[in-house]
Formats: sequence, C-alpha cells, structure tokens
Amino acid sequence: MLDLHNRYGAIVRIAPNELSYVDAQAWKDIYLNPLLERNGVWFRKLSPAEPWSIMGSHEADHARFRRAYMGAFSDQAIKQHSQLLESYVDVMMQKFTDMGAEGSLALNIIDWFNFITFDISGDLCFGESFGSTATGQQHPWVEIACSFGKGIALIASLNFFSPLHKALKYILPTNIRQRAIYHRELSAKKVQQRLELGETRNDFITTLLNYNESKAQPVTIKEMELNSSIMVFAASETTSTAMAAIIFGLLQNPAALHSVTQEIRSAFQSEDEVTVSSTMTLDYLNAAINEGIRLGPPSAVSVPRVVPKEGAIICGQAVPAGTFVGINQYPTFRSPQNFSQPSQFIPERFLEGSNFDDDKDSFHPFLMGRHQCIGIRFAWAEMRLILARLLYVYDISFVSEPNVKDWGAQQTFIFWQKMPMEIRLSKRQR
Repeated sequence: MLDLHNRYGAIVRIAPNELSYVDAQAWKDIYLNPLLERNGVWFRKLSPAEPWSIMGSHEADHARFRRAYMGAFSDQAIKQHSQLLESYVDVMMQKFTDMGAEGSLALNIIDWFNFITFDISGDLCFGESFGSTATGQQHPWVEIACSFGKGIALIASLNFFSPLHKALKYILPTNIRQRAIYHRELSAKKVQQRLELGETRNDFITTLLNYNESKAQPVTIKEMELNSSIMVFAASETTSTAMAAIIFGLLQNPAALHSVTQEIRSAFQSEDEVTVSSTMTLDYLNAAINEGIRLGPPSAVSVPRVVPKEGAIICGQAVPAGTFVGINQYPTFRSPQNFSQPSQFIPERFLEGSNFDDDKDSFHPFLMGRHQCIGIRFAWAEMRLILARLLYVYDISFVSEPNVKDWGAQQTFIFWQKMPMEIRLSKRQR
C-alpha cells in the first residue's frame, strides 16, 4: 500500500468502494466526524444473540464500554497499576539474571516481550497472569493470541460476502476456527473465575463492577466476557510489537542506541530508581518510542469508516455515501509527503525544537477522536518502564544479522507476523 501511495498520491482507491488516505487532514475529516461510523463488515457478531463489543460498530455500546473502562486507564489508575507493572518487570529481569550466569545471554526478545505484556494484561483482565514470564514458557493461549491476526483478517475477508459469509466460515482452516473458539471459551472461563473470587483488587473487572453500581445500563456478564477477550489481546500484542519495532530500530542505528542508553543510565543511580513515574521525563527514550512506532506501527492497517448517506468532504473532495474510508498507518507514517527521510530511524525528529521538515499532524498511532485507543497512557507507561530497565542493566546487540533489514519487510495480517529477533544481553560494565 505504501508503494501505491508513493506512485498515485495521497488518496488511493484500493477497492471499488474503498479509499485510503495518507494526508494529515484526513485524520480530522474521518475520525473527528461523528457521522462516519466503523465499518461493521470487519467485526460482525457471531450470532444475533451475541452482545456488541468495544470494537463493534454499534456507537452507543462502544461509548458505554469506553465509559465503563475509563476508570482503569486514568492517570490515577496508572499510578495504582505502577507497582503491578514494576513487579512483573522485576520477575523478567531476575529471570534474565538467572539465565545468564556469566552476565551474558542470548534470547528471542519477541518472545519475552509477549510473555511480559500478556502476563500483565492477563492479571488485569482476569485476576491472574499466564505465568509465562516466571517460567520462560509460552502459555498455549498466548501462542494462539500472537498468531490471531491472520485469523481475524480471514474472517473479516469472508464477511464481505454477506450473506454467504455464514456458510463460507466453514471453509476456514480448522485450526483457525478452533483457535477462535478456544480464545473465546478460555476468556469467558477466566472472567467467571475472577468474578467468583469475590474480592476487590485493582484490575479491570473491579473497574467494571464499580461502574455498574451507579449506572442504569450496566455491563453484563456476557459483555464482560466478550470485551475481556479483546482487552487482554489489545493491551498486550500491540505493546509487545511496538517494543520489538523500537529495539529493532535502535539496534540498526548505533548512534541512537548510544544516546538512549546514555540518557537512561545518567538519569538513575541504581536499577530500583527506574520506575513508571521516573521514566516519564526521559525525552530521548520518548522520542525513540515514537520513532519505532512510526516505522513499525502495531496496527499497520486500520478498520475503515463508512461515509453516511449525506456524503462527506474529505481532504477537500466530496465522497459519496457508502464509501469505505480510512488512514492506514504504515503508508501514512512512511510517506515522503509527511516525513523527511521517511524510512530512516531518527528519534531526533520527535525531540522538542526538531528542525526536521515533518508533518507531525499525520502521526496518530493511537488514533484520534471517539475511537482513540483507551489504553494509550497505560501502553506508554509499560513501554517506558520495560525498555528503560532493559537498557539500564544490559548492553544489547544482535546475535546475528536479522532476517529482514526493514521492519516493514515482514508480513502483516492486520497485525505483524513477527520473525524471531535473537539478541544478546550483556551486563553493563560499570
């Protein structure tokens, strides 16, 4: 899609009734227009009796779910979650110490980012982790979830052939259908187990129960089960992918790796000083995170919106009713229209006072408007903490040349099909 935009311009018709944009103005024209709703084809209900989810196209229920979960992602909530986040990072760092008795170890960092982010999201969604960080072993559910993007893409593709999609779903590979069922069933089971605990703990279920106490339209048990199956994935896979893209970019750019490492190590006297709150003001780390996400956005393509019957004006042009429209992040963030040296990893472009000729209004990796990612603060806290602890303690390097030279050379089915990234961790020499 990047090639198409580079060849044909800021607006490209990628299907008979679908337009893709990379122009910064399209963010406001599409995502701030309350009349443009999510494309319901992508996330159909599996049955009429199934409730809507926070990812669904039903705007009223989406807004209700956002209000219900909002308390779990406020600034105050992030402070309350800090100890939990830090405890899981402690486990990971201790595991690295145990694995590298001589002060050096090699590992697939993709796996470990999955382990810790899914353990954290599992704890907050279900009241218990998957145990992957402590054991260094991938839980079967995590393995399924990490490869779920391809299944979502296939199911969404079949939905375009309504009403035949109900029959066509049976041609899906058996393993994809079984994984989807297992994902739903395990999520529902874990929500029930969390509810049966009957205790108040600082997690997402408690947030929903507190919301229900004062609302005329509470979140039902079935809605909790369905949305938890989404939240546990959304709060983990995307963050894991972002950190992987950041590390990939840093390792390919030694000057940037040196700058961020020096910033972190000069800011703290000891490892235990590296916390959620203390890492917030690390400017170069924040810039490196933004640059890694720019080159490797966790959601490379976006769910399109649908132009209403009144039509819409997008980037100064009239678009007829029923057209699917959207900004796909990968081509937008790498467009020479929006960024100078668009394929180069240069964190400095995101530092205050940067002289780069970039259009930062085109950069909204967490979306904008009413569908903006509800967990943006949480994701930033998690990424800063994990990356800062890792780079404070260890010097990092590739074990061997990576399989790809550019993050974008990997396959994507909504989410990236990430190749293993073997890196070496060596205890820093003081």
